[in-house]
Amino acid sequence: MGEVQKINMNYYNNLGIGIIALGAILNQAKELSISKLCLVFPILSHQELLQYLSRKTTQIRSIEKLLVDKTSCFSNFNKRYYASLSLTINALQYLNDIEYVRVTNNQVILSKPFQYDKKMGKRAVKFFDASENIARLLQERSDKLYLNLRVEL
Repeated sequence: MGEVQKINMNYYNNLGIGIIALGAILNQAKELSISKLCLVFPILSHQELLQYLSRKTTQIRSIEKLLVDKTSCFSNFNKRYYASLSLTINALQYLNDIEYVRVTNNQVILSKPFQYDKKMGKRAVKFFDASENIARLLQERSDKLYLNLRVEL
Protein backbone atom coordinates (compact mmCIF):
# COMPACT_ATOMS: atom_id res chain seq x y z
CA MET A 1 0.00 0.00 0.00
CA GLY A 2 2.90 2.38 0.63
CA GLU A 3 4.06 2.26 -2.99
CA VAL A 4 3.71 5.27 -5.26
CA GLN A 5 1.80 4.23 -8.35
CA LYS A 6 2.61 5.55 -11.80
CA ILE A 7 -0.21 7.67 -13.23
CA ASN A 8 -1.73 6.23 -16.40
CA MET A 9 -2.46 9.18 -18.70
CA ASN A 10 -5.32 7.22 -20.30
CA TYR A 11 -7.27 7.63 -17.07
CA TYR A 12 -6.32 11.28 -16.70
CA ASN A 13 -7.48 12.05 -20.25
CA ASN A 14 -10.76 10.19 -20.15
CA LEU A 15 -14.04 10.53 -22.04
CA GLY A 16 -15.38 13.10 -19.57
CA ILE A 17 -12.36 15.34 -20.07
CA GLY A 18 -12.66 14.91 -23.85
CA ILE A 19 -16.32 15.93 -23.77
CA ILE A 20 -15.55 19.01 -21.69
CA ALA A 21 -12.64 19.97 -23.96
CA LEU A 22 -14.68 19.76 -27.16
CA GLY A 23 -17.72 21.36 -25.53
CA ALA A 24 -15.73 24.32 -24.24
CA ILE A 25 -14.23 25.06 -27.66
CA LEU A 26 -17.49 24.53 -29.54
CA ASN A 27 -19.22 26.85 -27.09
CA GLN A 28 -16.92 29.60 -28.43
CA ALA A 29 -16.63 28.59 -32.08
CA LYS A 30 -20.24 27.34 -32.54
CA GLU A 31 -19.13 25.32 -35.59
CA LEU A 32 -15.90 23.53 -36.55
CA SER A 33 -14.85 20.97 -39.11
CA ILE A 34 -14.04 17.52 -37.79
CA SER A 35 -10.42 18.00 -38.85
CA LYS A 36 -10.13 21.13 -36.69
CA LEU A 37 -11.93 19.47 -33.79
CA CYS A 38 -9.26 16.76 -33.85
CA LEU A 39 -6.66 19.43 -33.00
CA VAL A 40 -8.41 20.58 -29.82
CA PHE A 41 -7.37 17.88 -27.40
CA PRO A 42 -3.70 17.71 -28.47
CA ILE A 43 -3.54 21.45 -27.73
CA LEU A 44 -5.38 21.27 -24.40
CA SER A 45 -3.53 18.16 -23.20
CA HIS A 46 -0.18 19.96 -22.93
CA GLN A 47 -0.10 21.48 -19.43
CA GLU A 48 2.28 24.38 -20.18
CA LEU A 49 0.39 25.30 -23.35
CA LEU A 50 -2.95 25.10 -21.53
CA GLN A 51 -1.65 27.41 -18.79
CA TYR A 52 -0.49 29.92 -21.40
CA LEU A 53 -3.68 29.83 -23.48
CA SER A 54 -5.93 30.14 -20.42
CA ARG A 55 -4.34 33.38 -19.20
CA LYS A 56 -6.53 36.45 -19.58
CA THR A 57 -3.51 38.38 -20.93
CA THR A 58 -2.77 35.90 -23.73
CA GLN A 59 -4.14 36.84 -27.13
CA ILE A 60 -3.46 34.50 -30.02
CA ARG A 61 -2.73 36.27 -33.30
CA SER A 62 -1.76 33.31 -35.51
CA ILE A 63 -0.56 29.73 -35.43
CA GLU A 64 2.88 30.88 -36.59
CA LYS A 65 3.24 33.33 -33.69
CA LEU A 66 2.12 30.71 -31.17
CA LEU A 67 4.66 28.22 -32.56
CA VAL A 68 7.45 30.78 -32.26
CA ASP A 69 6.45 31.82 -28.73
CA LYS A 70 5.90 28.28 -27.42
CA THR A 71 8.10 26.05 -29.60
CA SER A 72 8.80 23.52 -26.86
CA CYS A 73 5.06 22.90 -26.40
CA PHE A 74 4.79 21.48 -29.90
CA SER A 75 7.76 19.09 -30.04
CA ASN A 76 5.55 16.01 -29.63
CA PHE A 77 2.33 17.41 -31.13
CA ASN A 78 2.06 14.69 -33.79
CA LYS A 79 2.27 12.00 -31.09
CA ARG A 80 -0.36 13.78 -28.95
CA TYR A 81 -2.58 14.13 -32.04
CA TYR A 82 -2.62 10.40 -32.75
CA ALA A 83 -2.87 9.48 -29.06
CA SER A 84 -6.01 11.61 -28.70
CA LEU A 85 -7.86 10.68 -31.91
CA SER A 86 -9.99 7.93 -30.38
CA LEU A 87 -10.79 10.14 -27.37
CA THR A 88 -11.85 12.95 -29.71
CA ILE A 89 -14.07 10.69 -31.83
CA ASN A 90 -15.66 9.09 -28.76
CA ALA A 91 -16.32 12.50 -27.17
CA LEU A 92 -17.78 13.79 -30.43
CA GLN A 93 -20.03 10.72 -30.69
CA TYR A 94 -21.23 11.21 -27.12
CA LEU A 95 -21.96 14.92 -27.67
CA ASN A 96 -23.88 13.92 -30.80
CA ASP A 97 -25.81 11.20 -28.94
CA ILE A 98 -26.93 13.60 -26.20
CA GLU A 99 -27.81 16.18 -28.88
CA TYR A 100 -25.34 18.90 -27.89
CA VAL A 101 -23.94 18.82 -31.43
CA ARG A 102 -24.95 17.68 -34.87
CA VAL A 103 -22.60 16.63 -37.62
CA THR A 104 -23.45 17.74 -41.15
CA ASN A 105 -21.13 17.68 -44.18
CA ASN A 106 -17.95 17.30 -42.08
CA GLN A 107 -19.03 20.23 -39.85
CA VAL A 108 -19.73 19.87 -36.14
CA ILE A 109 -22.37 22.39 -35.12
CA LEU A 110 -23.23 23.21 -31.52
CA SER A 111 -26.96 22.58 -30.95
CA LYS A 112 -27.26 23.94 -27.42
CA PRO A 113 -24.93 25.84 -25.08
CA PHE A 114 -22.22 23.89 -23.32
CA GLN A 115 -21.51 25.77 -20.13
CA TYR A 116 -19.07 25.39 -17.29
CA ASP A 117 -20.34 23.88 -14.06
CA LYS A 118 -18.12 23.85 -10.96
CA LYS A 119 -18.76 20.09 -10.68
CA MET A 120 -16.59 19.69 -13.81
CA GLY A 121 -13.49 20.44 -11.75
CA LYS A 122 -10.45 22.70 -11.86
CA ARG A 123 -9.07 21.39 -15.13
CA ALA A 124 -12.33 22.26 -16.88
CA VAL A 125 -11.96 25.89 -15.77
CA LYS A 126 -8.69 26.05 -17.71
CA PHE A 127 -10.38 24.56 -20.79
CA PHE A 128 -13.09 27.19 -20.71
CA ASP A 129 -10.58 29.98 -20.02
CA ALA A 130 -8.45 28.84 -23.00
CA SER A 131 -11.43 28.28 -25.31
CA GLU A 132 -11.53 31.78 -26.79
CA ASN A 133 -7.85 31.65 -27.78
CA ILE A 134 -8.19 28.17 -29.23
CA ALA A 135 -11.36 29.06 -31.14
CA ARG A 136 -9.51 32.06 -32.61
CA LEU A 137 -6.58 29.84 -33.55
CA LEU A 138 -8.92 27.35 -35.25
CA GLN A 139 -10.26 30.06 -37.56
CA GLU A 140 -7.20 29.36 -39.74
CA ARG A 141 -7.59 26.97 -42.68
CA SER A 142 -7.27 23.30 -41.72
CA ASP A 143 -4.44 22.62 -44.16
CA LYS A 144 -2.44 25.54 -42.76
CA LEU A 145 -2.97 24.35 -39.18
CA TYR A 146 -1.97 20.76 -39.96
CA LEU A 147 1.09 21.88 -41.91
CA ASN A 148 2.29 24.29 -39.20
CA LEU A 149 1.63 21.81 -36.40
CA ARG A 150 3.48 19.16 -38.42
CA VAL A 151 0.77 16.53 -38.16
CA GLU A 152 1.80 13.59 -40.34
CA LEU A 153 -1.21 12.37 -42.27
